[in-house]
Amino acid sequence: ARAMLIAMVILILAWALGAVCDGLGTGPWLVYVSRDVLSPHLLPAISFLLAAAMSFSTGTSWGTMAILIPIILPLADALPADGGVTAQLRDVIALSSTSAVLAGAVFGDHCSPISDTTILSSMASGSDHVDHVRTQLPYALAAAGAAVCIGYLPAGFGVSPWISLAGGAALLAGLLRWRGRRAPPVLGADR
Repeated sequence: ARAMLIAMVILILAWALGAVCDGLGTGPWLVYVSRDVLSPHLLPAISFLLAAAMSFSTGTSWGTMAILIPIILPLADALPADGGVTAQLRDVIALSSTSAVLAGAVFGDHCSPISDTTILSSMASGSDHVDHVRTQLPYALAAAGAAVCIGYLPAGFGVSPWISLAGGAALLAGLLRWRGRRAPPVLGADR
């Protein structure tokens, strides 16, 4: 019950902060400031990296989502047509950027040593917390790298998600084949 109370308080505070950002006009302000600096095609990848960094440093994916979605969606919706962005591509970028915020937030939360889910996972498995974080990082970073390089960057230019999905699967399979190794057998384990 206490864990649920803490989660609810975090969500309420994150929603409140999101409402404050919305009330201050953070989204339109970012559109104005970044209009000449940010390439619209990079918005999905930047959204992923920003969400990942924010979630990693705070340890909460829900809070990151509640803060960034009201900022990223207006930014994606206001993409300039003169930047080579058609209405259809703007919709693809908006959808990809929303997906990037959600995925980046979950990635950062998964890798964060201060995340409640990471702490509970290491406690439940009986492993050292630092060892748990250190062993899951390479796998998560490989998936995040594939998501950014083969998923979100091409999505910003309108590449089909099916092509990105196939490319990401091929990249991860190749990486596993190149760097993977068999785990040593566990003594006393039934096969």
